Amino acid sequence: MPDVPYEFECDKPSGFMPNPNEHKRTGYVTALKGFGQSAPIVFKADLTVFSPYNGAAPAYGPAAALSGNSQTSLGKLNVVGVIETWKWSGAVGAPIEVVMWMSQENAVQVKSAQQSTLTTTRVDQLGYWICNFDQEKKIWYEQAYPASDVNISGLVGPQENPVLDVDLTGAPAIDGIDVMVYKVTVGVVPGANKMYALSFANSAFTPQTKSWGIVVGTLAAGQYQY
Repeated sequence: MPDVPYEFECDKPSGFMPNPNEHKRTGYVTALKGFGQSAPIVFKADLTVFSPYNGAAPAYGPAAALSGNSQTSLGKLNVVGVIETWKWSGAVGAPIEVVMWMSQENAVQVKSAQQSTLTTTRVDQLGYWICNFDQEKKIWYEQAYPASDVNISGLVGPQENPVLDVDLTGAPAIDGIDVMVYKVTVGVVPGANKMYALSFANSAFTPQTKSWGIVVGTLAAGQYQY
């Protein structure tokens, strides 16, 4: 059976400040740590955003504070980045590629790492959470997030053409507001002998998990990273 690819286009303005009359997919990078020169960089969750999610208590822990929101009282979330695109081919060893919008401080640190000789290509932490609106049931649901841990880890990849790119030409977070953010793209492949369960859903109440990463020499069951 061929691998099922996953690609989620998220709406940047809605990720920062949703329009209550629209129900567009939003995504967030909740944690990022890695690819430093002398030590891994711990990127700050320095973007305070409002999320449209107002469904049941989120299964993804870092989003739990959003439980019980209403369209007239949006929940706040502190994040590292607002996602524009998240994609994965579905193959257990294939890279996860994330295009996100970050603060200038965080983007400059990525640019510095990109232009230097990295002492490590490890990505020690990458947390993400994508939510969408079920038009039939008229409720928000969690569309994609790491299920077996709040963060995944791996290496900047793919090996033949590692993806780590920064555009330091800023863009407004939302049209008409003088808050600039910067586009960063990173590709992450799983590390050796690590396996994660990733949760996906196409509608409310239909979550499923897929494995990312490979554990060699032992049974895969029970080998998810917690």
